[in-house]
Amino acid sequence: MEHYELRLLADYVGGALAANTWVRPTPLAVGGELETDERGEVVYAEIFSPVTLLGADEALKKVVIVADGQEVPYVHLSGIRRNVMAPPKDRIWAGRLYSFGTPGSSNPLLNTTIKYKQNITVNCLCGAAAVAPAPASPITVAYRVRLWGYVYKTSELPNVFGTMGFPAYVTERTRNRTLVLSKSPIVVNGDSWLTLPGGKDQSIPKLNTFIRYAYNLVATDIQQGDYQFRFGTGGVLEEDENMYWEFDDKDALIIEGLGVKADMLGVGAPISLARTGLRIDGDYHPKGPTTRTSMFPTTLGINELNYGHLAPYAPVAHPYFAAIPKLAKTLMIWNEIGMVIIRDDGTAAVAINDACVALTGTRIELRG
Repeated sequence: MEHYELRLLADYVGGALAANTWVRPTPLAVGGELETDERGEVVYAEIFSPVTLLGADEALKKVVIVADGQEVPYVHLSGIRRNVMAPPKDRIWAGRLYSFGTPGSSNPLLNTTIKYKQNITVNCLCGAAAVAPAPASPITVAYRVRLWGYVYKTSELPNVFGTMGFPAYVTERTRNRTLVLSKSPIVVNGDSWLTLPGGKDQSIPKLNTFIRYAYNLVATDIQQGDYQFRFGTGGVLEEDENMYWEFDDKDALIIEGLGVKADMLGVGAPISLARTGLRIDGDYHPKGPTTRTSMFPTTLGINELNYGHLAPYAPVAHPYFAAIPKLAKTLMIWNEIGMVIIRDDGTAAVAINDACVALTGTRIELRG
């Protein structure tokens, strides 16, 4: 009988990496292989960002997780120390660790952990020197990525999980709406493991953990107008950074956390970012007395959505990090248009790549 202890599932130590280059270690190289009678679920990641001896950040732009040979959808992590989205666990302020889901749970809305049955690894990208946000490429020093979670024997899965309960009900209390996720309950065993939420072989509806970042590819308008992180209009560099969704009733996104790093071009440098929030079906969240005062105040000195490295508010020599803040109540984009928004203060533009927003939640797909 296993003891179901949290364990290290993969451990990758990287080194020098040229600009605009991916490194793709094998599962064997990171210790990420399973036996044929084992199944794994990834609960959280840790990224030890590359930092030079002089204390300068280097551009570990993106970290993705590869489960059983396929990139996990909707999971794109920044590894730059300034806006690292999965910092070392023992350095997170107030212990607010971000996890991909609740392990061992039979609730499909909670257990969106990343499921795999053969192997797990990570792919890492160094930013391109010409277009990357600060800091500049390449990477010249060591960095590290670790994945933590649980491994189960297939014979023990029924005792741990029982049956994954469906139908499931997603309730958005902010606007008093409920989305029903209908399919037959799943008896959890070795054969059905990858059909669970977070697995690559799910039937409709599919539930996957969602976490991504986006940089403003264009400067803001200096008029306190809404800046959209929309790939289709050139607001972001890559489709993986898109934070604009035009959904029908077959797609949904449950939004749990929102963060913004307001000084990517230089820690402590002046920046004109004033507000950050969400616009869903034409309404701003959180609401304010007026449209102009809606959303979260996110100036450099009073940023309610700060995440990543806490410098200059904590010593650089003993770095501490903030997790991506959770919303007081979850929001849902479903059968409507939703987007992440930033605004400048009307006195100067937010420079290109100087703001980085991060979003966490659950992506729901109801179409084949």
